[in-house]
Amino acid sequence: MSTFANTTSTFPAIANTANAFPTRPTPPDTAAIVNPRAAYQGKLLFTAHRSASADSWETGLNNNVLVLGCSGGGKTRHHVKPNLLERQGSYIALDSKGQLYREMAPYLFLHGYEVDRLDFTSMEGTVGYNPLEHVRIECNGRPNQADIIAIARAICPKEDHESDPFWPLAASNYLASYIAYVFEALDYKDWNMASVIGTFERACMGNEDEMFIDLVEEDPDSYAFALYRRARSTRDAEKMHSSIMGIIAANLLPLSFDAAMSSYRRKEQVKFSYFGEQKRALFVTMDDLDHSLAPLTSLFVQQAFTRLCSKADNSEGGRLRVPVRFILDDFANLNLPHFDDALSVIRSREISCTVICQTVSQLEARYGEAAANSIIGNCDRQLVTAFQDERTASYFATRANKPASALLETPANRWWYFERGQRGVCDKAYQLENHSAYAELLASPEDVVFLPDGTLMDQPIDEGDWEAITRDDKAESLSAYLAEAAA
Repeated sequence: MSTFANTTSTFPAIANTANAFPTRPTPPDTAAIVNPRAAYQGKLLFTAHRSASADSWETGLNNNVLVLGCSGGGKTRHHVKPNLLERQGSYIALDSKGQLYREMAPYLFLHGYEVDRLDFTSMEGTVGYNPLEHVRIECNGRPNQADIIAIARAICPKEDHESDPFWPLAASNYLASYIAYVFEALDYKDWNMASVIGTFERACMGNEDEMFIDLVEEDPDSYAFALYRRARSTRDAEKMHSSIMGIIAANLLPLSFDAAMSSYRRKEQVKFSYFGEQKRALFVTMDDLDHSLAPLTSLFVQQAFTRLCSKADNSEGGRLRVPVRFILDDFANLNLPHFDDALSVIRSREISCTVICQTVSQLEARYGEAAANSIIGNCDRQLVTAFQDERTASYFATRANKPASALLETPANRWWYFERGQRGVCDKAYQLENHSAYAELLASPEDVVFLPDGTLMDQPIDEGDWEAITRDDKAESLSAYLAEAAA
C-alpha cells in the first residue's frame, strides 16, 4: 500500500501505437510570430452567403454556435463537414455514427493534424479513456476533491431519480469514497476506473471497514476515509444501505465489460491539454440507440472542458495557443450539469462549442426551460436548418420578424441564420460541394485510414513492421495514393 507521502510518480507522456496516427514534430509557427492572433483567425461557415471571422477579438462575439434541425436537414454534411475543412484549430467531435472519422480523418491527417478515435460503443479506437487520468493533482500530491465528486455524480446522476434525488446522491457519496481510496491506497499505475470497480466489488464482500481503517491509520488526513465515514451513516438501515449499493452496482455494470476495463488501463490515453498545444482532432463515436454508456460520454465532455480551461488559465495570456472547438452532436442525449455556465466563460480561453440538436423543445426537455434559454443565449450565432415544431418556430419568430407559421413553411433548401445584435436572415443552405477543399476530400477514400487492425491504406502490414514506418513515410504514401486517385 502506498500513500501520497511517498508517491513520486509523474504522469507519462502519450505514446503512439500501431493503431493510432503516429506523431511528428510540429514546426514553429512563423506566422504567429508576426501576428500573435494568427492562430485564431479563419472563417466560420453558415449559409451560402453568410460566414464570419473566427477571431472573437475581431468580432466581439463568442464562437459558440447552436445548430437546430431535423434528421436529414444537413446539419452534419453541410455545416459540420465544411467547417472541419476550414481546419481552424483543434476539434473534439462527437460522432454518433462514426461516419465523420471515416470521411474526415485522412483529409485532416494530410494537413498535419494528429487524428484519433475514441469509441464509446465498443470502447475501442486509437486511444483509451480513463476518467481518473483527468483528476487534477494538487500541490500537496492529493487528488482534487471536486474532480472526484464530479466523476461520482456523473456515474450516479441525480436526474435518474428526479422524484427522490436522495438515492443517487447517497450512491455518489459512497462511490466518491471508493475513487478517493484508489488514489490514496494504490500505486499510480492502478489509478483507473477498473480499480474503482474492483474496490467496490471488494467492499461488497464486507471488507469496507477494514479497507478504510487501514488507510486512516497510515494517513490520518485521508480524504477517502472522511468520505466513507460520512457515507456509512446509512449502514444502520440495512435495506436502505442495500438499495444504495444496488444503485452503484447497476450504474457501474455498463462500464465494467472487458473492453471498457481494457480502455481504462490502456497506456495510450486521451490527453486533453495536447489539443491546446497543436492541431489535433478526436472523433468520439457514440451509439445513438443504446445510451448505457451515456454517463461516460457526458463525463468525458465535462472533463475535457475542465482540463482545457485549466490549461488555458495556466498559459500565457490566459488562453490556449491553439483554439479548440467542441462539436457536440446529439447534444440532447448528454447530461452536462451547468453547461450554460461553461459556455459563458470559455470565449476568453479560445474554446468554443457547436451544439447540435433537433429542436428547442428537445433542449428544454433535457435541461429545463431556464437552462435551455441560457444555453441558447450563450451561443452568439444560431443556425436553423429546418423548423419542424411550433415551439422552435415561436422561439425564433421575433428575431426573424416573421410569424411562426411562416417559419414553419421555410423551404428545405433555405436556412435561417441568427447572430447576436442582428435580425435573422433566411438564405440558401450551404452546400458541402461548394467548398474549395471538396475535391480534395473526395480524393480521400474511406478505406485510406489507419485502422485498428494494423492496415496502411488498403495494404496489410505485419504488426512488427509498424514502428519502422515513420509518419512522414505514411503521409508520403498516402499523398501519392490520393494524387493517383484524383487523377
